[in-house]
Amino acid sequence: MTAQPVFRIAPSRSLDAEVMRILDETGGRVIGHLEDREGDHGKALHEARKGIKKLRALLLLVRAADKPLMKGEGRRLRDAARLIAGPREATAAVETVDRFIAAFPEKVEACHLAEIRDALDARHARITGQALDEARDEAAAMCRAALERLRRSQPLADVSDGAVLAKGFAKALKHWGKALEKARARGEPEEFHELRKAVKAHWAQLGLLRDFMGGNIRKRRAEVEELGERLGEINDIHVMRDGLASGALGLPEAIDTKPFDRLLRKNVGALSKQALSEARRLLADAPEKPKKRLRRSIAKAA
Repeated sequence: MTAQPVFRIAPSRSLDAEVMRILDETGGRVIGHLEDREGDHGKALHEARKGIKKLRALLLLVRAADKPLMKGEGRRLRDAARLIAGPREATAAVETVDRFIAAFPEKVEACHLAEIRDALDARHARITGQALDEARDEAAAMCRAALERLRRSQPLADVSDGAVLAKGFAKALKHWGKALEKARARGEPEEFHELRKAVKAHWAQLGLLRDFMGGNIRKRRAEVEELGERLGEINDIHVMRDGLASGALGLPEAIDTKPFDRLLRKNVGALSKQALSEARRLLADAPEKPKKRLRRSIAKAA
């Protein structure tokens, strides 16, 4: 396994060199998790998907340098993550029930949470195996192909660093704003999922730019991360409710899942209200004039 990558752009080095360093280090770690057959499979897949999200946030940040290239390789990385989504979602389903067991011990018996958890744990075990190994190998190959194409292209050499970074930073915030507006208007699971992606991208970009941005970036990043986790819980609940309704979770018919679904519905309503309030506050408090700040920081470091 490669060493833990430093996921931040150093002002003392050129943008193209830093982007390739981060791609190589983070990408290498992702591939290592995908090829790891000895450790905890669930944890490895989770870390691989987190790393791919970071890589995609980086490509979004420098997208203005070569939009077709960054967009195309971002999609390739997205498709790699989708190959291993099934096992990760099976793990998340077990974790979701575990959270409810911990949060509502008085509901365990009435909502049949222990029986549901056992069935989901057995389903998770069935999903792992040869098919998963093949999916992980294919995902690793796709990540390698994306990294190799980006490495060969060198698209950043002749572009203004500050302008490129500012455009990518603003785009993630614009995505956040649009997703928030739709989530507040319609409240559908898809809108909350889009909001979560935008929040996660902004969180990753704050990490990349922490040496360039003024203000209390550490505090903001912690708050954005907390919002992302809450939106992740909301997404897990929506996925669980959809699985219960469709029968896709493969639970025994003898288990009455209606009490659990009612508990999920009540809980997700409260979480959604809180998340929308926080998302609106954090978006309104986003760093102002990032282009000027970034250009000033880059000029000072030069």
